Amino acid sequence: MNRYIAIDIGGTAIKHGLLDQEGRILEQGELPTPTDSLESFLRTLQQILALYDGKEPCGIAVAAPGKIDTERCYFHTGGALAYLQGVDFREAVSELTDLPVTLVNDAKAAALAELWKGALSDAESGIVITLGTGIGGAVIANGKLINGFTGAAGEFSPIPVHWDSRVTGLGNSFTDMNCTRAMLDRYAARTRREPGSVDGRMFFGQIRNHDSSALEELSAFCQTLANAVLAFQLILDSEKVLIGGGISRQPVLIDTLRREVHDLFGRLPDGHPASEPVIDACSFSSDANLAGALYHHLTQTDSLNPETGN
Repeated sequence: MNRYIAIDIGGTAIKHGLLDQEGRILEQGELPTPTDSLESFLRTLQQILALYDGKEPCGIAVAAPGKIDTERCYFHTGGALAYLQGVDFREAVSELTDLPVTLVNDAKAAALAELWKGALSDAESGIVITLGTGIGGAVIANGKLINGFTGAAGEFSPIPVHWDSRVTGLGNSFTDMNCTRAMLDRYAARTRREPGSVDGRMFFGQIRNHDSSALEELSAFCQTLANAVLAFQLILDSEKVLIGGGISRQPVLIDTLRREVHDLFGRLPDGHPASEPVIDACSFSSDANLAGALYHHLTQTDSLNPETGN
């Protein structure tokens, strides 16, 4: 069976693995992400490729932050890695390997993993919302990933949430309202703790202890997230909405969001066009981007088995 090198470029670590054609991880590891220059980054990639010398991989599948032209393997932006902006990735790695290389945005890779072998494998349409320091995501329609004209489809963070005032870029975006840190800092302020002193483990520990302030903040967080789901549904009318990111592994978050979405849609007037979607957590966790990058590679290189989708 064919094998592939999959690489997930993160802000702090570059995960890598050798995967078979069905997405099973045969080997894996990670290295720190260089933060200083493209040259350092390419040296790290060279180290990763050397680890798989003699393994006879058929190609290299890469997931990375930023707005990406997947056809050209070109970084319009590089997310937290500013040195990737304007980089022709295929050309940059051509001196390191002659294997076919593909590139996809990391949030889109996570959605592709769900489409391939996760919670969207039985759906024609879906939205993935990843909650973290920002808000990423992706849109699946008619069984395919929507990239958009410049690759920016699913970049949810800057969506304005205060439409009745001018957008200043400060305090008026979806990420200001619904990133994980915003929820934790609001809880810290409510309980007179220092900003940044509350992490997810502490917050959800307080939820399990039935702390009223934590429960109220979680409910408020899910109410505004439910409003976003309604807005997305009016545009996309998706079958499912999946929540990703570290806090998606907290069942109480998913249960609370389901309740808030159901209550919100139940209050809509008769004849309202929005349809209530299924709310669920992403099936994949830390290895999602490796699997999604591989699926993207297989589709881009016409390597999927048409009968099995593998």
